[in-house]
Amino acid sequence: MTRTALIAAGGYSRSGSGRGPGIEILSLTTEGDGGAPVVERLAVVDLPDPSFVLWSEDGSVLHAVLETDPTRVVAMRVSADGREAEVIGDLVLEGSGGCHLSRGTVPSTLIVAQYGAGTVATVRLDAEGRPIQQIDLDDHRELLERGDEAGADDDPHPHQVVALPGTRVLAVPDLGLDRVLLYRQDTEGMIDLAGEIPLSRGSGPRHLAADHESEQLHIACERSGMVATAVRGESSSQSRLPSALEGPTHRWSVRSMIPASGSEEPNAVSHIELTADESALLVANRGPDTLSLLSLAPMRPQLVTEIEVGEHPRHFTQLEDLVLVAAQGADRIDVLRRRDEELASAGEPIPAPSVSCLAVRP
Repeated sequence: MTRTALIAAGGYSRSGSGRGPGIEILSLTTEGDGGAPVVERLAVVDLPDPSFVLWSEDGSVLHAVLETDPTRVVAMRVSADGREAEVIGDLVLEGSGGCHLSRGTVPSTLIVAQYGAGTVATVRLDAEGRPIQQIDLDDHRELLERGDEAGADDDPHPHQVVALPGTRVLAVPDLGLDRVLLYRQDTEGMIDLAGEIPLSRGSGPRHLAADHESEQLHIACERSGMVATAVRGESSSQSRLPSALEGPTHRWSVRSMIPASGSEEPNAVSHIELTADESALLVANRGPDTLSLLSLAPMRPQLVTEIEVGEHPRHFTQLEDLVLVAAQGADRIDVLRRRDEELASAGEPIPAPSVSCLAVRP
């Protein structure tokens, strides 16, 4: 059986601070079970440092955040065959170093994490998916403990935004504050802080993965090289506010912390995802330069498989049984195959200079 998928690859570009082309649209075709993918390069959009990309739900529009000063959010319309990509919107934000974006709980919005500025921006989209206005800005510097003085190591650094399934909560790991901030979005699109998950000092939460009901949140901690698992507990709400304005009706607390890698090398953990059946976690390890598989069958995650990949694996995505790893420092995409709790190479790496993010078209 032939399978074909379109992949958007973002990264640090020659027109910005890296070696890449900007955004590339790739076609990956596999023949039969276990076949290595055949890659075709379809389209290129030259943008400065589009370090994270996100497809619209219908796959017609690709959004990118440019890790520039100031941050920009760009929308591209991509043809059905992937061979044409046209910029249809480009919005400058207040702040710098945007590194991640996600759809808000209000469909006509994007939420942008700005690592450099220490802020979270909310962007309104028009009916065509074009970014037209920044409508909100939340500054994590306001969350520093009284008397603290921000420095190079403890400035706020929000790194990701995740809409938690089964809730109305947006989770934002802040690497500098050692907390996952929890937001609610009102009907106008504005976000308000509604809670937090504190982690031990020096953890550096970067990315997280939630199960389908957000009963468990698995948090990749860049500075400690650990994976933290936070478990949700019931919390009765005493609020008389309308439900759309209430804070979360649940609280999460950290239950376990385990090393993401079996290596003794320093490990700046980057991305983390659950497998589709939620039986395991995949974790990218920078330093060891590996991808780990952690089983969720025991009471706490357990490392069962670890495979070498290219230098500085910043991100990865899953495509059925394939795992595509963006090895930024090696200028390549590693192609792996997962079978149950085993990981193995599934073909030659795909050349991709300074690649930092991969997104499969819906």
